Amino acid sequence: MRICLSLDPSRLLRWHLWLAEALAEVPGNEVSCALAAGGRPLPLICRLLLELERLVYGFRGNGAIDPVEAALRCLPPPQADQVDVVIDLGGAESLPAARRVLTPVFNGAPGEIGIVAAWLNRQDLLVDLHDTARPLRPWTARPASRDREVLAARLDSALSCAVPLILKALCEETGSAASGTPGPRMAVPSFGALSALARATGTVASKAIRLLDVLARGGRMWGIGWRFDESASLLDKGEAAFRVLTGNADSYLADPFPFRHQGQDFIFVEQYLYSKNRGCIAVVTVNRDGTAGASRIVVEEPHHLSYPFVFEQDGQIWMIPESGAARNVSLYRAVEFPYRWTREACLMEGIEGYDTTPLWHAGGFWFFVSPRLWRSTSWDVLSLYRAESLTGSWTPHAANPVLIDARLSRPAGAVIRHGGRTLRPVQDCARGYGGAVTFCQIDALGASEFTQTPVGRIWSGALGCHTYNRRSGLEVIDLFGHIRGLRKVTTSYRLLVPDAPVRDRVGSRDRVGSPSLGRSRPGQPPEPRWSSARYPACEGPWRARPFSGTE
Repeated sequence: MRICLSLDPSRLLRWHLWLAEALAEVPGNEVSCALAAGGRPLPLICRLLLELERLVYGFRGNGAIDPVEAALRCLPPPQADQVDVVIDLGGAESLPAARRVLTPVFNGAPGEIGIVAAWLNRQDLLVDLHDTARPLRPWTARPASRDREVLAARLDSALSCAVPLILKALCEETGSAASGTPGPRMAVPSFGALSALARATGTVASKAIRLLDVLARGGRMWGIGWRFDESASLLDKGEAAFRVLTGNADSYLADPFPFRHQGQDFIFVEQYLYSKNRGCIAVVTVNRDGTAGASRIVVEEPHHLSYPFVFEQDGQIWMIPESGAARNVSLYRAVEFPYRWTREACLMEGIEGYDTTPLWHAGGFWFFVSPRLWRSTSWDVLSLYRAESLTGSWTPHAANPVLIDARLSRPAGAVIRHGGRTLRPVQDCARGYGGAVTFCQIDALGASEFTQTPVGRIWSGALGCHTYNRRSGLEVIDLFGHIRGLRKVTTSYRLLVPDAPVRDRVGSRDRVGSPSLGRSRPGQPPEPRWSSARYPACEGPWRARPFSGTE
């Protein structure tokens, strides 16, 4: 495929280079570059704000918005005849002749300035990729943001997600030639330098206030909630009280996974050690009388570990912890359960994948993984892999990444069967990392398809939550907030009810609005709703809510 990047010579940025390199890695692709006659550089105030953030927050460069002029100017020009695809990244008035044109748009504005305007106005980010091969259905992503108050973080997140969105669109079979409809031409947003400066200085001040709050009150932290109930889960009851277990002054606990062995119940957790600035895998013994033992570390590596997915297969007890910092997915086997484990195999190397969740389905293993791509978070992208056996080679899903969505991507626990349906807990990070857990019904899962329908959500009041599991009557969640000294917490499960359909202005297409919450009835499984708001692997529209938080 002959692909031409149309660039503004005043904005030759690192994320353009990420895209060019990713395109060139695909066999059969020829990547060229066409520079526009004129230039529209980012306003001076934007560049000054980015420099200010580098000084205040200690950024080390390599960001999506950094200039890399020499590397991009080395790309060859397009051939004289027509290319297959033009990717309009500069907003040029005249583009090279092509059968298909892709144009990324950020919050309705062309180019990176749309992200800046969204940051200034405290708006959620929307990334639409307009495609002349399907003019009424732009590809859309929901990028997350590690810190929505910091401009550089929002630029990194949105632009890192724009790259896989473009790659995904190019892999899709459009089924028809370009319609001849030109790419969108929209006004560039304007804003005042004083308002932008006030936004940046206000962010610094608010962060200083939060730091004082941490020093005064100990700050927010993670803990776990647990309860025994053989007869009914939280999803059946609609509301339940959980005992709270926290770490000590030197650590916190999160990501609980229950397991029963020889009549004894255990909860495997991430125990984050402040002194080492990384997580380890620990186990807590719990009893039916409501007592719990002290946490004991069972797996520790030189890198961060979390999300200890423990399961039984072929007469052995296994664990797949999150080890994204080591850029691999590793499998551990219990030598002497629960305290001695050995690293048995590396399931995948060279991928910074988070919260790997296996599922046995249709005669093989499916692995749900949230990868970190370039400078994105690990909260908004979902990729799927399949293997014939637990230690077999992984085959990527044909539509990877199957989702780019901050609300519905990252796994939040083991897939469960409830009410005759297969439900996947996911981290809803629309308003912040660890905001809530949403349950999505898996509607289709195959080599080239994946669809899910959001049906319910866990809420813990003002506390965050991003993990849910249940096994042998032991139900566990984790909690984030001011939980030090908290002994019990009441948590609710509510059904998601769709709003009435509304008319989307982009492309005049119909979409379903954001969900509202309906209280579940005890013993009543979620109704099969959201049938018109499903999230297929290769289909738009997708929308985004960026958010801030901690890993």
